[in-house]
Amino acid sequence: MILRDMTRAECEATLSTNSIGHLGCISGKRPYVVPIRYVYQKRVFYSFSLRGKKIDSLRFNPRVCVQVEQLVTSEEWKSVLLEGLYRELPDDEKDHGEHMRAWQLLQERGNWWEPGAYKPEGVAHPDAQTRPVFYRVEIDTLSGRQATMT
Repeated sequence: MILRDMTRAECEATLSTNSIGHLGCISGKRPYVVPIRYVYQKRVFYSFSLRGKKIDSLRFNPRVCVQVEQLVTSEEWKSVLLEGLYRELPDDEKDHGEHMRAWQLLQERGNWWEPGAYKPEGVAHPDAQTRPVFYRVEIDTLSGRQATMT
């Protein structure tokens, strides 16, 4: 097995072709890692969540990392790690455009229930506890490793 560092372009291609990753943050004084659905397009990383432990943790400490893997076999894989800052995208005057962009891009991925049930325009908003929180990760560092058999 040969291991090598991936280029930024290869890391971005891996992020773009996948939609599930693992978000790491700090909850209290402990690491907290959860699977997330996301979309990465044009160097922007968007995701969403319902309110709860993850959002509370991110609001308290916005430093995050996200790991995405692409497995072919146990000897052939790619793993990308990005580190950055959580930034919430409320549906308000300032962030409405980006909120809608995140919702639209995530909606196109299909097979996820939260944003699909959320209709941001023309319908009364659900209460704060059931309304998804859309966010982006402002990337500070991006790196990746790839294993191949040749």
